Amino acid sequence: MKKFKNNITGIEYFIVHACVETICFYLLRLHYPLLLAGTIAFTYDFFAFLPQGIIGKFIESHKKLPYETIGNLLMLGAIFLVASPVHALHISGYVVLGIGNAIMHECGAIATVTESRGKIFQSALFVSGGGVGIVIGQTMGIAQAPWQWLIIPAVLSEVCALAARKSVRKGTYPTFDVVEKKFSPWTILLVAFLVTAVRSYLGYAIPISWNKELWQTILLFGIMGLGKALGGYFVDRIGAWKTAVFSTLAAIPFLIFGDKIMVVSVIGVFFFSMTMSITFAMCLSILKSSPGLAFGVTTAALFIGLVPAFFVRFGLLTNAILIVILSIACCVLLSKTLKK
Repeated sequence: MKKFKNNITGIEYFIVHACVETICFYLLRLHYPLLLAGTIAFTYDFFAFLPQGIIGKFIESHKKLPYETIGNLLMLGAIFLVASPVHALHISGYVVLGIGNAIMHECGAIATVTESRGKIFQSALFVSGGGVGIVIGQTMGIAQAPWQWLIIPAVLSEVCALAARKSVRKGTYPTFDVVEKKFSPWTILLVAFLVTAVRSYLGYAIPISWNKELWQTILLFGIMGLGKALGGYFVDRIGAWKTAVFSTLAAIPFLIFGDKIMVVSVIGVFFFSMTMSITFAMCLSILKSSPGLAFGVTTAALFIGLVPAFFVRFGLLTNAILIVILSIACCVLLSKTLKK
């Protein structure tokens, strides 16, 4: 019971994140496939990922505004815009959806760091909720569930976010210290950015030809979420350096040899996902008074990493080579900059 109470903010924002992604991924499937599907996804990703650092800094500096309600109202408005029979409103709906998503992510990052007591698990728990929402949203989309059902996660998101509203506004944050002091702050932030961008890109390069059924997709995103949450748990227990080196190297053989073997592949995905919380902790170790900006660094890197996936596709062998080379490069960078 004590552990539950200590992680209550992470649990609340796990639910918020799941609700937000349920809405987003249902709406992203609503007009798919179309010739504009790529444009829709790129537009949404741009507004959902890139502005988060700016939004987070604004939230930290102006605490009186009801950001949770603003974010959820934008999500609710996006539902009606994207579901509208007026085609001209759809793209604007995805812009609104992305901005609402960004606000809710920043509220979650700030709230969970505030209540973290210098541990990264609550933030990792919050982020892992996205995998649950992706599965629910995609499942609803495939089943062609009525779009009106999205009002339920919108309301639930508001209830849980309001329950944690004080955590967003405290303005005092615990200290994180996972990086080597001999490197400049800019070097640490650059490494965190690069590693996050590479992880984002490799997420699209992982060969998963076995993923053909809905239940397999559910398993895949469930394992991703579990890896993200347990990555934060292990960072707190055994340290960022050990978690980073082990998970990055352990993932390689499972990822490149699991294309047609589901069990092998999901083990690799699990290890691969564990590094998510590490780069956020690195940014928090530098941007100590601004968790919103620290989280924004990682989300901007996520966007930069996924941009090539919109324009370039490689074969299985090339992807396998990229996974090996880039994973080893990330491992070296993390092993040098993280505190042992």
